[in-house]
Order: sequence, then C-alpha cells, then structure tokens
Amino acid sequence: AASYIGVQVAAGILAALTGTFMHASAPVPLAPSAGRSEAFLGEVLFTFLLGFVVLSVATIESPLSQYSGLAIGMCVTAGGLAMSNISGGSLNPAVSLGLAVSHGNISFLPLYIFAELLGGILAALGFRGTHLDEYR
Repeated sequence: AASYIGVQVAAGILAALTGTFMHASAPVPLAPSAGRSEAFLGEVLFTFLLGFVVLSVATIESPLSQYSGLAIGMCVTAGGLAMSNISGGSLNPAVSLGLAVSHGNISFLPLYIFAELLGGILAALGFRGTHLDEYR
C-alpha cells in the first residue's frame, strides 16, 4: 500500500508540473473559488460518487470490464465539470497534493485531503452496505 501511495503522490505532482509546463502559465491553484464549506461538501460528494462507482464496477466478483472505464470516466468528468468553479474538482488527495506543490501554496491542502478521504471512506461504507453478496 505504501508504494501505491508513493506512486500516486509522485504522479500527482508530475502531472501538475507537466500541465503547467505544457500551458506555459502559472500552475492551477488548489483553492476554492466559492466558500470553503461549498468546496468541502462538493469534494466529499463527488469523491464519494467516484469511489462508489469504482468499487461497484471494477472490484466486484463479476465486473463489467467493458463498461468500467466509461462509468469511471463519466464520474471524473461530471465531478470536474460540476466542481471546476467551486473547488477545482480534484477528487483525489494525490491530485490535490500535486496542485498544491506545483503552485507553492499548501494552505488549503488539509481541507481538500480531509474531504477526499472522507468521501472515500463513505464510498467504502456505502459499497459495503449495498453489496452484501461481495462479502460472503
């Protein structure tokens, strides 16, 4: 698990730096455009949605492999579009860390990481509660 987390963090930072380099502009800041509570709630909600869909289509006993990429991609797209003007819609602690590091401002990082971890935990609990057959 530690190596997975390390790779995710490194990829998040490299992706943010690559995006900044490719667009020859200032890095995207990790900061809510709306209020903190709106950004927090949005990150929790859409991280929950993304996590629940990933668990529901990719980790079940009989996954729908031909549709899982589409379902997951649509969640990322919906979350990004819905949250872009509120929180930026990073939906992933590694992405949030990458944006914060590349911009050089980590002041909102704890808010984002807490919201995204909470969304992930709620997704796991929701999956466990709705997919009882997967645990027998």
